[in-house]
Order: sequence, then structure tokens, then C-alpha cells
Amino acid sequence: MANSPQAKKRARQNERRFQINKARRSRIRTHLRKV
Repeated sequence: MANSPQAKKRARQNERRFQINKARRSRIRTHLRKV
């Protein structure tokens, strides 16, 4: 999949960003449900 160090770094950053987005999205959804 990722051969170069740059590609590995980018894949790791994408994974972290995806997790953060998922957490933020769920938090927003719960907030909307509360109101």
C-alpha cells in the first residue's frame, strides 16, 4: 500500500483526521438531538 515514508505519514494523518471527524460528527448529532 504505502511504500514511501511520506505516504505512510500521510496515511497515518488521514486515519487520525478520520477518527477526529467521526467523534466531532457524533458529538454534533447528539447536541442536535438534545435541542
